[in-house]
Amino acid sequence: MRCLTRSASTFLLAIAFIQPAFAADVRLSQATDFRPDHAGVVTENGLDGFALVTFGVWQPSKDTEPSPKRTGETAASRYQSPSRRFSSSFRRAVYHAQVEAEEQRYALPQGLLDALIWTESRYNPLALSRSGAAGLGQLMPQTARDLGVFNRYDPRANIQGAAKYLRQMLDRFNAVHLAVAAYNAGPRAVEKASGVPLNDETPRYVRNVLSNWRERGK
Repeated sequence: MRCLTRSASTFLLAIAFIQPAFAADVRLSQATDFRPDHAGVVTENGLDGFALVTFGVWQPSKDTEPSPKRTGETAASRYQSPSRRFSSSFRRAVYHAQVEAEEQRYALPQGLLDALIWTESRYNPLALSRSGAAGLGQLMPQTARDLGVFNRYDPRANIQGAAKYLRQMLDRFNAVHLAVAAYNAGPRAVEKASGVPLNDETPRYVRNVLSNWRERGK
């Protein structure tokens, strides 16, 4: 009986030491700011409300990439301006060859689909926006069905659908900036506005895609 009591005390003592560490892990996994020094888990909130959760994150070298604390950079700011991570994302590296193949297949301007997908989802195949757009190219349900994409979370199908839709918008408006605006806001909105719709999202979206496209060409 005395031995059992001692074992129980040891177990409770072990739990007391484990619980704070577990609580810290939960707080880290629920963090909303990008902090590369978190214990392998980073969650970023995108412009459209979707969340990017990345596991296995390592801390970058101080000589190659400044800390967000020093620069004042936040997750939201990276969705509103061209990012230095554009050329080095591991997710982009996984799908980039197929994106280039689809650009050639649909005779798209070189690098435009790449820049668009980066702006849409940061190359996260599981991205889901508050409006219901999903996947790498952030396809809406009806648009995906019209394009023949029946699983928006299938990276290959999503990239093909995004490329096809972007080609349709280029053919319809014969201008890159209007095609990009139509991809975001819909072709009817572009026709109604006789240009880029002046809403809260589309002008910034167009600037970001074109800026990333220019960065891609360097």
